[in-house]
Amino acid sequence: MFKRPLATKTSAPVRSSDLRRLRDELSSAFGLPADQAKRLLPDGTLSAKATTHLDEPCTLYLAPGSSDPRVFRPGKGLDGQLVPTCYALDLCPELLPALETAPQVVEHLVSGSGTSSPLPASIQPGDLVAVVVADDPPSRRVVAVGHLGGTRDDVVRMQLSGAEKKGKAVVTLHARGDYLWAAGSGVDAPLPPPPPSSASSSSSSKSAPAARAPEVDDLAENLASSSLAPASAKVLRPEATPPASASASASASAELTPAEVDATLLDALLLAISTTLSSSATFPLPASLLYSSHILPSRPASGPGATAEVKKGSFKKLDRLVKAAAKKGWLATKEVKGEVVVVGVNAAHPDVEALRPYRTLGMEDRAEARREKRDGDEVERRKGEVEVRELWKLSGDGAKELFRHVEHERPPNDLYTTSQLSTLLRRFTESHSLSHPSHRALLLLHPSAHPLGPSALTPSQLSALDLLQRAVLRRGEDPDAVGSERGARGCVGRDEALGRVRGACTAYWGFRRGGEDVVKKGTPPVVRVQIKNVGKRQVTLVSGHEAWELFSSEELAEELKHRSASSTSIQPLAGSAKKGGTPKVEIMCQGTHDALVVKLLTARGIPRALVDVDLSRSKK
Repeated sequence: MFKRPLATKTSAPVRSSDLRRLRDELSSAFGLPADQAKRLLPDGTLSAKATTHLDEPCTLYLAPGSSDPRVFRPGKGLDGQLVPTCYALDLCPELLPALETAPQVVEHLVSGSGTSSPLPASIQPGDLVAVVVADDPPSRRVVAVGHLGGTRDDVVRMQLSGAEKKGKAVVTLHARGDYLWAAGSGVDAPLPPPPPSSASSSSSSKSAPAARAPEVDDLAENLASSSLAPASAKVLRPEATPPASASASASASAELTPAEVDATLLDALLLAISTTLSSSATFPLPASLLYSSHILPSRPASGPGATAEVKKGSFKKLDRLVKAAAKKGWLATKEVKGEVVVVGVNAAHPDVEALRPYRTLGMEDRAEARREKRDGDEVERRKGEVEVRELWKLSGDGAKELFRHVEHERPPNDLYTTSQLSTLLRRFTESHSLSHPSHRALLLLHPSAHPLGPSALTPSQLSALDLLQRAVLRRGEDPDAVGSERGARGCVGRDEALGRVRGACTAYWGFRRGGEDVVKKGTPPVVRVQIKNVGKRQVTLVSGHEAWELFSSEELAEELKHRSASSTSIQPLAGSAKKGGTPKVEIMCQGTHDALVVKLLTARGIPRALVDVDLSRSKK
C-alpha cells in the first residue's frame, strides 16, 4: 500500500473527544488496556489526510514530537479499520498475532508477499496479522503488517504441499522500510525483554531457515509464494471479544477498585470546593446537583478515574458520600424532607488547600465548547462571502467528442466546474486504461509510450487514445514529442491534461446572490484598491467593483465617507468604455484607507483573494 511515495496533507491535533473515541476503538478492537491505548495515542496526537500512489485515501495518526505514524485508517472518514504500524508494534509487540518469515524474505515484504506459521484456530481470512523474523536470538521485531490471505485450513494445506502449492499467506499493507515508515523518524523502539521460553525458541528456530531454504528462494523469485515452516514460538491472536481470562485481566487493570473510586470522587469534590463551589455555586444545593454539576465534571480527564461513579465505590449511594465529606469538615449539610442538601463549603480546609489541581473532564468539555463556538463563528462569517465558481463551456470539437463518450448528466447551460471536468477526464482515461502502467499520474498520448510497445494496446484503446489527442493537443503539436523535456516522452500529466482541456474551453464565472445564480462570461473580476499621491496628499482609489453588482458605487462611497471620516467622490474612469457606452467609475477617498476598503468589500461578499491592493505608488 505504501511501496511508493504518498501525498500527505498538513497535520492537525486531534480533538480531545475524538482522541478518546479513538483510544476506545483501539482498546475494543485489539483488547488493549486503557493505559496501553493512551501510550500508543498520547495527548497531542496529530491526524493527517493522505493519498497513496494508487489514489487510495487514508488517515494517519501521528505521535506528537516525532511525527511517527502510530495508526492509519484506510478509506475516507471513519469507515475503515484502524491498522497499527510498525512504530506502534514496537511499543506493543503482542498487539497482533505474529507470523514468522525467514530473514531472506524481509526485503520483499514491501512488495506485498507474506509468510506464515501455526495459527490460532479462531483466526479468519482478512484478519490483521504481524510478520516477524525467525532469527537467533529471536527479537520478535515486527517487519510488516497485513491481512491474512486465506483460511487457516488453506495455510495448512499450503504448508503440507510444500513448493507445489503457492499463495499469499499475508497481503501486506505496511512494512518496515516503506514510505509510511520513512514518513516518521525511522527509529526503532527499544526491544522488550525476551520471553522466558527464549532458549527453546532459539533452538527450534536454528533449524527452521535451513529446512525451508528452497521455499524461501522460490518466494523471493516469485514474490507470491509463502514460506510455511513450523513456527519457533506460538503467538496468540487478540480476539475482538477476548477470552474470559484475558478479559478478566484486562478489565482488572483498566477498572478501579471500590477504594480507588472513593478516593477519585473525594478528590473531585475537593477540587470542586476550591473552584466552582466556592466561587459560583448558590446554596442551599441539593446533593444530586452537587454530584452532577460539580463532582462528575471534576473527575480527571484521562485514565480510569474518568469513569468513576459513586455506585462503583464502597459508598454505593450519594448521600453516604456527602455525609462522609461533611464529617471531614469539607462542607455543611442538612436534611430537607428526607433529602440531603449542602448549605455551605469550607474552602479553607487543609485538605482542600493541599489538593494538587489536575486536568478535569469539565475543562475538556469547556475547551471543546469553545472550539465549536469558534468553528460556528467562522462558518457564520463565511456565510457572508460570495462563493465564486469558475465555469467552463466546451468549445473545441475534440473536448466535446471526448466527453460525449463519458456517460454523465449535463450541467445547466453546459457550464462545467473544474472539478466536473477533472472527474469526467479521469473516468474516460480509467475506463480505457490510458494511464502509464508504471506511473499512474501520467496519461498516454502516443502508443509508443507504453512500456510494451503499441502492440500492447487494443483497438478500443487506440481509438480512445486518438480522442484524447484531439482534446489535449494543440494544433500541429506532435503527440510523440509531448513530455520529452520531463523524460516522459509521449505522456502528459493528469493536471497538465486538465489544463489543456480548460484552455480549449470558453471561460465563465458565477456566484450566488439573493437565492439566484449569477453567471457571466470571462474570468472573475478583480477589485483594485490603490494608494496614490496627489500633490502632497494621499488618496485611496477603488475601481472594478461594478461587475459584481452586489452594491452601487454611491452606497460604497457613502459608507466609506462615514467610516473614514474623510471626503469621497465618484469620477469616470478614463478609457473604460467604448464610444457612446457608459464608462466605469472610480471611487476616490482622501487619505490612506486601504485596510478599511478591504474590510468593507469582504463584508459585502467579495472574496479577499479577488481584492488587489496596490501600494506601489504610495508615499515611501
